[in-house]
Amino acid sequence: MKYLLLISLLMTCQFNYSQKITNDFFVFESALSNDSEYNSFEKKAKLIKESGFNGIEISELDHFNEKFKAIANLGFKPSSLYTKLNLDEPELDPRLIEAIKMLKGSGTIICPYIIKKNGISPHSRDKGIDKIAIQLLRKLADLANESGLQVAIYPHLNFYVERVDHAAWIAKKANKNNLGLTFNLCHWLATTNLEERATLNKQIETLAPYLKMISINGANNIISSKSNIWGDYILPLGEGSFDVKGLVKYVAVDLGLNIPIGIQCYNLKGNKQLVDRISAQVINMKSF
Repeated sequence: MKYLLLISLLMTCQFNYSQKITNDFFVFESALSNDSEYNSFEKKAKLIKESGFNGIEISELDHFNEKFKAIANLGFKPSSLYTKLNLDEPELDPRLIEAIKMLKGSGTIICPYIIKKNGISPHSRDKGIDKIAIQLLRKLADLANESGLQVAIYPHLNFYVERVDHAAWIAKKANKNNLGLTFNLCHWLATTNLEERATLNKQIETLAPYLKMISINGANNIISSKSNIWGDYILPLGEGSFDVKGLVKYVAVDLGLNIPIGIQCYNLKGNKQLVDRISAQVINMKSF
């Protein structure tokens, strides 16, 4: 009997261990964007670190040096760099080249959103433009590889690459080991219908070889009729009808992808209470 109890206990411990999520969770820079107290990047980063997160996003290249220095002084991690890749420009932004050199060995994921303003209509794709994107992304991937960094294409509504399937196709064609994509929940919701959403797990499984990170937030699983759709697709983590915890479990536990998970906070009213609520939700997500 004691032997059976011991076996049962060991099996329970093994099960509990296997269900524990160890992925890094980080917060997008847009957190606390309207807060008068946490009104500098350094103050935001300090609060986010003290709240138990693994890192913070750096958004865009403006003031990059100051943000990078602030994070370094805190002993914190720049989890991702969200930056523009403009297909109307023939070369990479020199500031991005320098930023990647500074980020060497940091583990930061470079997240380019891809735009093309000239010669293309909204929500359309073009083989010639795809070829330009692939060429620039190969250059970016090679540069990032020299610094030991990964690149994750960031699909974004109303930009040239706005759907995850387009981003995955480009990443596959570019054929660089350190190049993949981000699955952004809010932009996926904004670019899919209900029928497509019903096959989410199958889509994630297909994307898995190319997934470098995901971003999550609270959201309503509806086709938004609001003039500002982000009122349905970007809510504080823990709110809305979409099963965010189920998504995280499928990625981190069922597929075993130990990739960073970012918390989207765009347009949310920022204050310490919001960060505290997000932190509590993340703690809840880490165990199943």
